[in-house]
Amino acid sequence: MNILIYGTTREKELLVQHMKSQASMAFRLVTYSHADDYDTYLTMLRKHPYDMVFVMTDNAAGMEGVIAVQNVQPDVPIVWFSNDKNFVAQSYRLGVNYFAVKPVDEKIVNLALNRCQRREDLAI
Repeated sequence: MNILIYGTTREKELLVQHMKSQASMAFRLVTYSHADDYDTYLTMLRKHPYDMVFVMTDNAAGMEGVIAVQNVQPDVPIVWFSNDKNFVAQSYRLGVNYFAVKPVDEKIVNLALNRCQRREDLAI
């Protein structure tokens, strides 16, 4: 499983830690890729296929990150964590699989992974 994380290095480290603690991820071979700036993120989206993308940037930058995934890899599940609850309506409009307001904890990561897994199950 290839996962792309768009956010700060610290956010990436915490997210990976939370993901590794999830039972659903225990026996999966997972590669985590990380971009902390938009240009790198866009280049990575264009060069490599991903199974899931986590957008952890705030405000309009997060929305741009979501739109980039939809334009480059439209079938990839998207999880968006933002510091602004006012983007929940945008996340729904954009078809994000899971949206939550930071801070992120293990329970939220578990809910996000379950939502993305259900999406994959429905597509089969």
